[in-house]
Amino acid sequence: MKTIKFLKLISFAAIAALTISCVQDDEYDVPLVGGTEPDVTVNSSIGAVRSAWDQNNSRTGEEIYTFPTDTGDLYLAAYVVSSDYAGNFYKTLIVQDAPENPDFGIEVLVDKTALFESYEVGRKVYIKLNGLSVSYDDGSRNDPTDSNAGRYSLGSLIGGRVDDIPQFTYTNHIFRSVDVVEIVPTVVNIEDFDQDNLNTMIQIQGMQFERNELGKTYAGEASDQFDGFRILLSCADESTATLQTSTFSDFKSHTVAQGQGNISAVLAKDFRADFFVMIISNPADIDFSSTDRCDPVILDCGTNPVGGATVLFDQDFDSTTEGDLANDGWLNVNVNGGSNDYSLRSFSGNSYMQTGAYRSGENPMEVWLITPPIDLSATTDEELTFETNVGYHNGDALSVYVSTDFTGDIDTATWALVDADLADSPSNGYGTSFTESGSINVSCLEGNMVVAFKYLGADGGITTTFQIDNVKVTGN
Repeated sequence: MKTIKFLKLISFAAIAALTISCVQDDEYDVPLVGGTEPDVTVNSSIGAVRSAWDQNNSRTGEEIYTFPTDTGDLYLAAYVVSSDYAGNFYKTLIVQDAPENPDFGIEVLVDKTALFESYEVGRKVYIKLNGLSVSYDDGSRNDPTDSNAGRYSLGSLIGGRVDDIPQFTYTNHIFRSVDVVEIVPTVVNIEDFDQDNLNTMIQIQGMQFERNELGKTYAGEASDQFDGFRILLSCADESTATLQTSTFSDFKSHTVAQGQGNISAVLAKDFRADFFVMIISNPADIDFSSTDRCDPVILDCGTNPVGGATVLFDQDFDSTTEGDLANDGWLNVNVNGGSNDYSLRSFSGNSYMQTGAYRSGENPMEVWLITPPIDLSATTDEELTFETNVGYHNGDALSVYVSTDFTGDIDTATWALVDADLADSPSNGYGTSFTESGSINVSCLEGNMVVAFKYLGADGGITTTFQIDNVKVTGN
């Protein structure tokens, strides 16, 4: 069962207006602790909260567990790793069980804004569990034992769902310690994203925003609805991660960082709990001060007009089969040996090749669709064009390359990235029309050229569905 925490982002403005008009924020502020530590005995933990839900679900099948109120007091200790000061977290505290090398983290839902005033990053807190409820959501079967990571949420049971702890009772459950400590992010690789890292502060080193993201804002584009999703690229292995930024954040209109370096963020799941996202409290969590980016080689054949009446290659995928394409020399390769690749699909009488990582069970999922060799030796002014469409876009998983020395081994060939316009919306549903790539000048290449459509996504990461159509090369 899903919590309703993120649903409230949809009506943020209305809720905020109602809150301001009815209740002043400081009416329920936590009293200053001063030099006195709360007199509590810690006898539980975030790990125990998770285990309580797991046990109850395994025994009863219920998707909410409520801690009893007729037993002794249960307290856990934790450290705050999120801040709503810049508006990128909303009525949520993310806490983990240690300031360094934590075992677990959890989100705590609180019907209170400006939580940073009382619970800043590094603040130790005690949470009284009696009467609180916990839920689990992995976007699918809600089974913590499967490979699909999910989030545990702690809050109040309201209307049969885990919702915010009310303003007038949250101080009975969350107690502020006098201790404020430094939070040391756990350094991980993207491939390390898993259940246990969720809702903890992590750091990934050697990262940059993907080239196509440069010039964009964090969440201020016309296509950003409720959240902006920007793709981060690892310079170590070209794996990708998704940065999620609220369209209500103070820095939504800031241009993304241009350089390369380290990013510290809370590892979370998106609204539907389908894939991992990283959430920063403010742009200072991104240190991309190095100007030494790791962008791939971009094909540059000049800006002269190209294209002509001679058609060297033309594939619209209509009136063909996957077997015919293979016989014609198309290669469809999952480089990690997985079972997912491109497949021939059709909608409204139009056929195209399609792939996507959603529920693929592969992390990462890297698939290459490569054209047969295209002979450029007898023409000039060659132009490449194609079209793309997307479904449920949550990241730019597609890159398009050309090579003139490909002999069947992707790793040994020399690839040049083409600068093409690729579809990048919508985030919900499928695009109603294909996006043209624009004119791609390939006239400086000689011999036999292949065009490769590389899909790099991950189940639980970037899962965008991409469709490819009308691949064409012309010249004179």
